[in-house]
Amino acid sequence: MRISLGELIPVLEGWFVCEKGMCSGECVVCVELPSWCRGFDEKSIAYILLYLAARTCMDYRLAAALHVYSVRNKVFVKPDILLKAWRESKILSRMYRRVEDDSIYAWRATLYHGILYAQSILDLEKPVLVKITPPRDKRVREKLRVLLEGKRVTIKGKTYQVGGLIKKIGGKRVASWIYIVPKKNISKLMREAKERQFKIDILLR
Repeated sequence: MRISLGELIPVLEGWFVCEKGMCSGECVVCVELPSWCRGFDEKSIAYILLYLAARTCMDYRLAAALHVYSVRNKVFVKPDILLKAWRESKILSRMYRRVEDDSIYAWRATLYHGILYAQSILDLEKPVLVKITPPRDKRVREKLRVLLEGKRVTIKGKTYQVGGLIKKIGGKRVASWIYIVPKKNISKLMREAKERQFKIDILLR
């Protein structure tokens, strides 16, 4: 297994946590798990790997990656299992250890710092309900609708749906001129509104 940390925490782009046998120069932490870990499902194994990486490096960013992974995948491994894996795994880290103190108190401080950091990232992924007030001019209104929602095009007899801005920023249409958009991408919609002079109201955060 090879976990891309950048997919969980953007600032860790290009860094990976790997199991032994999957390691490369990009892996900042390589872990050889005890054989009994094979009895867990893939998500639980990934959780264990992230836990071991975070605790080895004592880095709040890795702790944040652990929390983000847990929330996104709805997975959690019991503390006694994690502690047993911590004691029995062989771990090679190429990452600078941020905290030299190896006590449980230092680890908890690192973990809680990571959770707070992770929450700020997860908050940006929350959906926001927005309503757009389109221009009165019908031609301008239609151009705006195509920009936002895309259009259907026919090529060699086949019809395709070309996505608009809403799809590109991870949103979707829920009703006429009402859309759900990830909070982190609202600014992109606001820039278009300013440039094309249409109004946006945020109905639900």
